[in-house]
Amino acid sequence: MYDIKTRNKSFLKMALILKEKNVKNNKFFLELKDESLSQVDPFSKNLTKDQQAAIFIECSRNKWYFLREVIRVPKDGALQGVPYSLNLGNLTLSFLRSKNKNIILILPRQHGKTMGEIIEDLWSYLFVSTNANAIYLNKQFPDAKKNLKIFKDLKNLLPNWMKEIVEDRNDKDNEEYKLISKRNNSIIAKPAANTLDTADKLGRGLTTSLIWFDEFAFLKFNDTIYSAALPAWKSAADSAKEFGTPYGIILTTTPNNLDVASGAYAKKVIDNSAKFILECFDMEDDVLDNYIKENSQNDFVFVQYSYLELGRNEEWLKQSIREFQGDLGKVKREILLDWPRSTDSSVFNEEQLDKIYHFVVKGALTNLLVENHFLINFYKIPDFNKNYILSCDVSGGLSSDNSAIAIIEPDTFVAIGYFKSNKIDTDSFKKLIFILMTLYFKNSILVIERNSYGLNIVQSLMKEPLIEPRIYRETRERPGEKTQKDGFVVRKKTKSIVYGVDTTAESRKLMYDLLMTIVNEEYDSIISPELYEDINRLERKKNGKIEASEGAHDDCLMAYLIFRYAVFYGSCFRDRFGISPIASKNNLKIVSSQDNFKKIENIIMNANSMDNNSNFFNNNEMFNVLKEQEKRIKEESGEEVEKSNTAAINSFLRMIDIT
Repeated sequence: MYDIKTRNKSFLKMALILKEKNVKNNKFFLELKDESLSQVDPFSKNLTKDQQAAIFIECSRNKWYFLREVIRVPKDGALQGVPYSLNLGNLTLSFLRSKNKNIILILPRQHGKTMGEIIEDLWSYLFVSTNANAIYLNKQFPDAKKNLKIFKDLKNLLPNWMKEIVEDRNDKDNEEYKLISKRNNSIIAKPAANTLDTADKLGRGLTTSLIWFDEFAFLKFNDTIYSAALPAWKSAADSAKEFGTPYGIILTTTPNNLDVASGAYAKKVIDNSAKFILECFDMEDDVLDNYIKENSQNDFVFVQYSYLELGRNEEWLKQSIREFQGDLGKVKREILLDWPRSTDSSVFNEEQLDKIYHFVVKGALTNLLVENHFLINFYKIPDFNKNYILSCDVSGGLSSDNSAIAIIEPDTFVAIGYFKSNKIDTDSFKKLIFILMTLYFKNSILVIERNSYGLNIVQSLMKEPLIEPRIYRETRERPGEKTQKDGFVVRKKTKSIVYGVDTTAESRKLMYDLLMTIVNEEYDSIISPELYEDINRLERKKNGKIEASEGAHDDCLMAYLIFRYAVFYGSCFRDRFGISPIASKNNLKIVSSQDNFKKIENIIMNANSMDNNSNFFNNNEMFNVLKEQEKRIKEESGEEVEKSNTAAINSFLRMIDIT
């Protein structure tokens, strides 16, 4: 059952928040296996032995009950502590810990990432695990020992009768080591390394199924320690999995400077991780596993929420700024979760970057998950009738550079959405573009990088009658001559149509010239974190060339600049699509809903010609798109959908077996 009578209001509030965000699995943390425990206070002095036994068994079977009803958190002025307060950040941590996923977690200060992890370990080592050990690392040894002290403080706040059950005279409890004797579980705080050699030895000594790196971005030699620890951890994790005990690698941190080696490596881990989205709460285990596999290189899940997503407001931000005494650098790192840079080789100075950052949306407003693993983040709510530009930077999916799509408004030149992946191959990327242009953005225009990978995609999409008219192309004239039999030379010009944008040294220079103007004059149009991050990590090399800093990428930036270059220096956008080089409402062309809806018949005909077993379309997605179109038409026209269109929908639904 779900205990909707719990006294912990933060859990009830979280259920409402998830429901409002359309999460179907929105009450799992209210689970209660033994219904007789509803409204029973685990701290009551009047508990019977049977009730105590029932509570202990419930804690052993149900982590959420332990978090909701039993755990108390230390707080100044509260001798008995206070109930655990649930927010999206610590909920996501506990959800992923229950799935034994490797996690990297970043939250604004005072939102419980440290407390949440320690409580997870307390529950596991008192009620679930046996013969297990965990290792706590931090940027400084005293900080690792401080986390062990929090473990002790939490245990001391448990009900007295419960402590009598879990504690034993053989327990070890000092500032560097904890031993839960009855279950033979231990936690060790390890000192940080001062040299590469000691870092390597430290990593090789981490033979345990659970490792927690706190403040990972500040841990010196974190790359060496992590790489050395991985083989031993993997062996221990396999054993823990076999015996059904929790395991994983947990990284919690505050952003560090990207010009510091430890900060750059932590950011690399994040960039190679799968981003947690609310849809993950609704995924079956195999679907979640596939999502992580398709969106990460390292099997980590990256969790980050802004202060707004955690329920704070602007007044809270102002108060935090006052607490930091106006230190905007700390505010950006610890509250706004920005990764700063200090190098003199940065293309843009701090003032320019700050002006941009003011307009960056700190978290996606919504997202689109295509075929359960192609994730697109949106920073403005998309209008599926707009003639957006899908501007693409293409790589080969070889786990190096990203393939990226910027979804750009034609009237403002604002990139409102982004897709990026360093694992997607060209066939899958082509498939994603096809789906976006035929199912979601049926009035969109495609402009794509004309490299070896992009050319292959364009040549394939040119064969699609629904897409070819909307692909960016330019007409080129080439001089030619022909010598006739009489020796007379005939000179003439030949014309050819070239699809896509060449990214040569010359065109890249022009793109970056445009970027200078954008940063100085259109800084309020840069709203996506992906675009801001790429701009933030640009460096001017000694030869004057502008490139991404070492270990960073500029793929999202290039996806955006490919469009800006094409619209400024080409004629196709102006002549073919009516989009001028100047952002203007005159560039905006929205096809009427009724006309747009009729195009569904063409999509259906096209889908009918495909192999129905290819899963080219995601059935549920198509169903939702069609129904949304139907709803919009009714609202805008005030009329019922024409019978022919309704029949078209029904025909399509029958074809893909949606009931």
